[in-house]
Amino acid sequence: MRMDIRRNVTLRNQIEQNGLLIIAVAMALIYWIFDSMVTDQFWTRLLVVVLIFTYGMMTQFLINQRREAEEALQHAHDELEERVQIRTAELSRANEELQREIRERKQAEEQKKKLENQLLHAQKMEAIGTLAGGIAHDFNNLLQAISGYTQLLLMRKDSSDPDYGKLEVIQSSTLKASELTKQLLIFSRKMESKLKPLDLNHEVMQVCKILQRTIPRMITIDLKLSENLKVVNADSAQLEQILMNLGVNARDAMADGGTLTFQTENVYLDRGYTTSMLGAAPGEYILLTVSDTGHGMDKETLQHIFEPFYTTKEAGKGTGLGLAIVYGIVQNHNGYIQVDSRPGGGTTFRIYFPVLKGDGTEKGVEAKAPADAPRGKERILLVDDEKTVLDIGQDLLRQYGYETILADGGERAIEIYRKEKDRIDLVILDLIMPGMGGQKCFQELLKINPKIKVIISTGASAEEQVREAFNPHPVGFVSKPYQLKDMLAKVREVLDAKPS
Repeated sequence: MRMDIRRNVTLRNQIEQNGLLIIAVAMALIYWIFDSMVTDQFWTRLLVVVLIFTYGMMTQFLINQRREAEEALQHAHDELEERVQIRTAELSRANEELQREIRERKQAEEQKKKLENQLLHAQKMEAIGTLAGGIAHDFNNLLQAISGYTQLLLMRKDSSDPDYGKLEVIQSSTLKASELTKQLLIFSRKMESKLKPLDLNHEVMQVCKILQRTIPRMITIDLKLSENLKVVNADSAQLEQILMNLGVNARDAMADGGTLTFQTENVYLDRGYTTSMLGAAPGEYILLTVSDTGHGMDKETLQHIFEPFYTTKEAGKGTGLGLAIVYGIVQNHNGYIQVDSRPGGGTTFRIYFPVLKGDGTEKGVEAKAPADAPRGKERILLVDDEKTVLDIGQDLLRQYGYETILADGGERAIEIYRKEKDRIDLVILDLIMPGMGGQKCFQELLKINPKIKVIISTGASAEEQVREAFNPHPVGFVSKPYQLKDMLAKVREVLDAKPS
């Protein structure tokens, strides 16, 4: 288009030059006419001059018309070019807007897919947790039978008896098995956390002292602990378990050496960030980052690392519960955990703990040491769907002077209590039973006697959860598998408690 403009300018210059040439010719002709006046050729020359001037005038007229046409054309061309530029700018803006909408839609779809994956993972972990809690409950009932009879035999035998040592081994094994079920309960979020204000930096340093003595020297521990770190409300033992599990896993991932880094910092998660973390709430958190420079993990492994009994270690070198416990503890503390890893690129765990609100004076629940097993004469109703648990309870309580009545389920317990309520001083009630469960049974018992004294015995829930479920009525609590002396102490404690 610019070439057309230059061509028109050149043509206009040529026309102007031609007009000057015509004027010069006209002046020459005038001179020629005056010269002819003295000759006989005057009229002939005058006719030639008239024709030439007529031609010149016509040429000039055409030049003027062409110039006006060119100017009109140039004006139209300028207007058209301006309109094209405006339209091009509009189309460019529309294209940019369209591209932005496409990007936003793509990001929204990716975010939706990410949240859907997080939801599916959370639902899967919840289902696994429910299964783990159920397994722990059934397993604890079995352990209670083994441990209970073993303790009864130990009570009746002298330490010099040849079977005494064997019974102690059985009892020790049941205690180890009980620890395993506790780990399952931690994962299923049914294990009580003894929360108190803690300095996370202190916990990290304490664990690092242990790790420095246990991990190979070619692994360097790097601490990046933030000053003025805020306080968390946490269970010290469970935080130690998180740090030890992650530290040991990092050690195993760096067989040829590397760097294990612990980092803490105060962070604030805004609403925009928490939308990428399912269930997360905006607010102040302490971020604990544990990273290593080990062999890393692929995407397939990352999808399963928090599942119980899933392990990438060689047979016999791992239970597959370490990261499942970490996951459960973080959930128990209302925190969030993320992991990034790639083969050959190391692994990084990021754990967000909510900052403790208030002045940090909350205290954790302190466990009371069991007193020496006292005796009694009261009458106790034992309610459990496991016959062996009923038999052990009856044997133990009778040995210490109590009378017992047995009920193998909630329905039978209600039937007995209606008839014998004036002669029953205490009910020891299992929480999970087929048919009428413990909580429903308890509600029916309250209708019969609002001042009833009850001990809840279960292998599937934490004391805090039980007390919350049975609030406002006070209840005692004993976790299966229990030590018989602990049960006897709890029986006496509840019987001697004054009505509120």
